[in-house]
Amino acid sequence: MYPRSMADSDCVVIQGSNMAEVVTRSRSGGRCKAKLKGAKLIHVDPRFTRTSAMADIHAPIRAGSDVAFLGGLINHVLRSER
Repeated sequence: MYPRSMADSDCVVIQGSNMAEVVTRSRSGGRCKAKLKGAKLIHVDPRFTRTSAMADIHAPIRAGSDVAFLGGLINHVLRSER
């Protein structure tokens, strides 16, 4: 995801990544700007990492169930009237 897209988002979902430790400073700026604007940060990962600590919601799913979780999330978004 491009940093500008993250900075302008209302909600950022990070799945299976520890962006707080891996992403370079130039790219992590988008996430921080989004947080400052009041965006929700959701981290989906079985492990509790630095990214989980800074997230608003940490969804500790079972290892190997990420595809099912993502499918359910997409289904919810498509069926929601918002």
